[in-house]
Amino acid sequence: MVVDPCDIFYVYKQEAIMEIFRGCGVAMITPMNEDYSVDFDAFRNLCEVYIREGVAALIVNGTTGESPTLTQEEILQLVKIAVEVSNKRVPIIVGTGSNDTQHVLELSLEVEKEDIDGFLIVTPYYNKTTQLGLINHYTYLADNLHKPMILYAVPSRTNLKFEVNTLLELAKHPNIIGLKDAVGDMHYTMKVMSKLKESNVDFHLYSGEDWNIFQYLTTGGSGVVSVVGNLYPRITQEYCQLIFNGEIEKARQLALDLEEVNDCLFMDCSPMNIKTAVASKGLCKDVLRRPLIPTGDRNKEILLEAMQRFEEKEY
Repeated sequence: MVVDPCDIFYVYKQEAIMEIFRGCGVAMITPMNEDYSVDFDAFRNLCEVYIREGVAALIVNGTTGESPTLTQEEILQLVKIAVEVSNKRVPIIVGTGSNDTQHVLELSLEVEKEDIDGFLIVTPYYNKTTQLGLINHYTYLADNLHKPMILYAVPSRTNLKFEVNTLLELAKHPNIIGLKDAVGDMHYTMKVMSKLKESNVDFHLYSGEDWNIFQYLTTGGSGVVSVVGNLYPRITQEYCQLIFNGEIEKARQLALDLEEVNDCLFMDCSPMNIKTAVASKGLCKDVLRRPLIPTGDRNKEILLEAMQRFEEKEY
């Protein structure tokens, strides 16, 4: 079922849970000034640009947004701006994950006051937990929050992912509606999709990797939480829509054409390269908070050349 992003974003605590978004949810960068303060004006402009370009959702304070370096006050201001700019044109989903369950709850409750549309909550990291601990962590949060939650697995950063049976158990909760899957293993993804179908569980899967949008959506995914969407928001949403519309050959060609840029965006620790790419468009400064630093001259040259080759195709 194709859901227009301007329609109702979800049905809370009902048997049939709609996708909170369908297509490209931009994992937004957080623009910074030269003194490393947040550039709220640039962020406001990015929100408007992405919405006008037709993306399906804005994801604020995720990995690409340098979330570990932001204060609570900065996060809340970013959320306030995104909600205000969107004015319900697209869903606003906010990353509030942490390795401290109580902190996640307290931050999420503050974020909820800004009339957001959902949460993206990464698995605990460093102290991590067991699979039973994951069930306890997310169930406690879902029981106490009033907006739907998308789980987030990115073991390359957390060294922790959901076992399939853990996901099946969490998917039963009416306030846990999906997974951002940045595991990077399509064999794992296919197992998850197969078991969810067998269990007849209404649960939505989003790719967390731009390189596998084609594979992920052609096998039943609802969309992507996208890094490249910061650079090419309209194209990334159209890419998803081609697949939803069954225009597979066109989508396959776009996937191949985007491959080089997607690869270059992860030459360094993300979001180093995407910041450079967006800065080259004049939409932000190429500034990140330490320990992240701007990419080196050679990698910048490689990235910009890849972008030029892609943009010459005039999508």
